[in-house]
Amino acid sequence: MNVFFYDGNCSFCTKLAGKLKSICLQDKIQFYSFRVFSETELKSFHKELNYELLSGNVQYIYAKKRYPGFFALRKLSSDLKGYRYFFWVLYLPLIPFLGMLLFYLIK
Repeated sequence: MNVFFYDGNCSFCTKLAGKLKSICLQDKIQFYSFRVFSETELKSFHKELNYELLSGNVQYIYAKKRYPGFFALRKLSSDLKGYRYFFWVLYLPLIPFLGMLLFYLIK
């Protein structure tokens, strides 16, 4: 199961997750606020997940691999309506640095 975790107490994160869910082309991707799970339940999704990690960034668990923040959106972008043809731009050199900086500034 592929899961996108966000902070349900953050209005920006909740709006972002809602928008991503509405344009997601894959039914196999679940969008969850990590706040509804205990730390033990979170560990069942991925061994590194905990409240501290999840409160700092969105996390995308894809094929048992964890993608944090910008990398979560980059990985998810190939499954988004309207973005799947341009997702390769997020893999160009220097784009990850700009993406990480943007995520840092948004926090």
